[in-house]
Amino acid sequence: MSVVTRELIGLHRRELMRDKRYFWFALFFPFGMMAIFLAIGRLMPRTEGAPNFLQLLTPMALFLAVTSTSLIVTSGSLANMRAKGALRLLGTTPVGRGRLLATHMVVRIGMLLVQAAALLAIATVAADLDPGRVPVLFGVTLLGMVMFGGIGYLIGGRMNSPDAATNVGNVVQLAALFLSGLAFPLSLMPDAVASVLRMLPTTFFADLLLGQMPGASPYHPSWLSIVVVVGTGLLAAAVAIGTFKWDQGEGRRA
Repeated sequence: MSVVTRELIGLHRRELMRDKRYFWFALFFPFGMMAIFLAIGRLMPRTEGAPNFLQLLTPMALFLAVTSTSLIVTSGSLANMRAKGALRLLGTTPVGRGRLLATHMVVRIGMLLVQAAALLAIATVAADLDPGRVPVLFGVTLLGMVMFGGIGYLIGGRMNSPDAATNVGNVVQLAALFLSGLAFPLSLMPDAVASVLRMLPTTFFADLLLGQMPGASPYHPSWLSIVVVVGTGLLAAAVAIGTFKWDQGEGRRA
């Protein structure tokens, strides 16, 4: 690893932790939602046909960890660096867009790995998660980072306002959550709507998470979901690098 790369990683790590508004929210939000679903799952009596909240607990928490890290503390972070002129200064160096975004994501991946490890440990102890599923869920979580990370950099690579970029990231997160079958089962929707939502890349990712739960019936085969998630992430990342702008005054130029 070159000195420049190490310095960039250190810069992004410090920048991430200094943005306390979004960093702490993105870090602890999945744990808060996990606690809520755990409490509901323990208190609600089991009835046939009712949703099993303990079954949804792990996929939901991991989904929120992936999207919070990939969107909220990614898109807003880049927009903030652009607004402060930091990206303009970096643009005068040989750093390059690819290295800048890669080192930026390394810090986010580290954050996500810590979150995922803690969430899976809690789920194993409190929600009877099969320990044999943990390695697969870890891998699926990283696949989600590829896809949502690409989307986060696509948003942050163009927008000038950190608040606007973060708000867009929040909208994408909530839309993905509610339209993927995690928060609201697709089986409860009209067939025409559900058939369309099953084709969304975010649903393929949710399918991979839900497919690791006991008795799950995935909509798609795992290999197809992996191809769609990775393909979407690589496409979004390529577009993000190609359209990335260093300065607020670049307008529509790459």
